[in-house]
Amino acid sequence: MPVRIASVDPGSLAETLGWAPGDQILAINGEPVEDELDFRFKTSDERLTLRVRTGGQLAEETVEKEPDAGLGVELEEFRIKTCGDDCVFCFVDQNPVGLRDTLYFRDGDFRMSFLYGNYITVTNLRDRDLERIVEQRLSPLYVSVHCTDDDVRAEMMGHRTLRDRQGEKLRFLADHGIELHAQIVLVPGYNDGAQLVKTILDLYDLEEQLYSVSIVPVGLTAHRRALTTLRPVSPSEARQLARQVARWQDYFRERIGRGFVYLSDEVYLLAGLDFPDEEAYDGYPLMENGVGMSRDFLDELAFQAEDLPDALPESRRVTLVSGTLTAPLLRDRVEPVLRGVEGLDVEVVACENRLFGEVVTVSGLLNFKSFLAELKPRAAAGTLGDLVVLPPDCVNFEGLFLDNRPGQMTPDDLSRALGGVEVVVFDGDWGALVDRLADPVAA
Repeated sequence: MPVRIASVDPGSLAETLGWAPGDQILAINGEPVEDELDFRFKTSDERLTLRVRTGGQLAEETVEKEPDAGLGVELEEFRIKTCGDDCVFCFVDQNPVGLRDTLYFRDGDFRMSFLYGNYITVTNLRDRDLERIVEQRLSPLYVSVHCTDDDVRAEMMGHRTLRDRQGEKLRFLADHGIELHAQIVLVPGYNDGAQLVKTILDLYDLEEQLYSVSIVPVGLTAHRRALTTLRPVSPSEARQLARQVARWQDYFRERIGRGFVYLSDEVYLLAGLDFPDEEAYDGYPLMENGVGMSRDFLDELAFQAEDLPDALPESRRVTLVSGTLTAPLLRDRVEPVLRGVEGLDVEVVACENRLFGEVVTVSGLLNFKSFLAELKPRAAAGTLGDLVVLPPDCVNFEGLFLDNRPGQMTPDDLSRALGGVEVVVFDGDWGALVDRLADPVAA
């Protein structure tokens, strides 16, 4: 399907050619254009033959330009490809009703993996997709592997056929120099134990191009009606897994110079264990997947604490809100640091998830409904203090909560519902937070 022009830059080559919003780019140098990534790749040459439908008429022109110079157009967003699986643990199936439409979409698009680091399965990758990835060097890619045994994969991931050629596809990409990062969502009774060992060993065969394997415990909500019965990873299983991965990392580090297998922070929190040192994360390549975020958070706190003031001009009180899983970490490691500032009173509030259910304990899935239920009684009692600080990952890039209800979508909405106390989402800067408390007018 041809791509459509959304806008044309003034003074650009595209404007000179008479292109306008709504025109369609059909082919470049005789090859069809599939999307914006394809367009960028095919317009990198100096000499281009362009076939365009402009003003309802077909036109073909040959132009010359500087190497890698653009044509001066923005294209309409491409349609994202859906996932080719129906996993028994898919979080989309566990969402309550009434959320944003995007939260019910199963993304399985290799372009989104390249552009944004989204994890995808390879089930829906066709041979021409694989060839395009290699030709256009769409690297790195992030792949949800889960298990390398075909029978277990079919059972876990709902394949319509027994084999989705996962191993063959990963080998093809690795042999052609595409950097890969793998993810395993650990589901007790499916891909743990001997299956996990097999998966790690199979992936290690690709270690020259497969740089990491992150293990994330399965997430289960209270909305699993009519879905396969699953259970979460237990604290004892988390402790055993942490010991096992530590041994694997020692083995791999001796042989390839990196840990290769990494655990999400949630595993250490479940296990009641401290996080590994910074060096164990090999530069934090998986931070966006929740691997090493807590270690970096604590190290950054220690670094910034050196510049915190000794005292505030007047007494102030701050409420730090967190999920039930991470609240003990804030009480043990963050609260004492902030209380070291004379005149600063701190309370950590553990917030139960009222939208997804109490079994969901991570901060990133907290929402307006949950915050309000936990904080409103404190607001009524006058104990919220001067500032409420929410976890940094509880809103999306637009600053919206998950709830998607009018008047319950932003931190400002929450502030009004709590009687006007200031509510902010933590941005990682402890010094700025303390300055805000010290001089709220300037903030």
